[in-house]
Amino acid sequence: MHLKKTYRIELNEVKIGTTDFEFADTPMGVIHGKINFENVKSPYELIKNHCEKYNVIININDKKLKFINTQVIPELKVYLKNGTELNGWGGAISGMEKDDFEIQFGGITSEIMQTEFKHHYEQYYGNE
Repeated sequence: MHLKKTYRIELNEVKIGTTDFEFADTPMGVIHGKINFENVKSPYELIKNHCEKYNVIININDKKLKFINTQVIPELKVYLKNGTELNGWGGAISGMEKDDFEIQFGGITSEIMQTEFKHHYEQYYGNE
């Protein structure tokens, strides 16, 4: 059993919520998890408006369902508990207003996976 770690998510230097990065594709260097939004009335509108303003590619935008799936959002940052920014290619968001939104963060090095996300590393590779 590992201790749950919570990571701060910021968009344009404003905290929009947190994630626990519950899931990983360890060999691919990708972690992902549910976004727990804070003080965000409509996550769909926030993400859509940001992507349109900053020319971030939106893979899917279903206005009726309020479903969105983005490519990497350069202004989306994730911070570790100690305040250090998580390094990698960056984060993308997908989800639907009436359900949940998820952040996928790619480009996690093996070193960071073994230290910061040790539980995912050990779950995949075993305790070597």
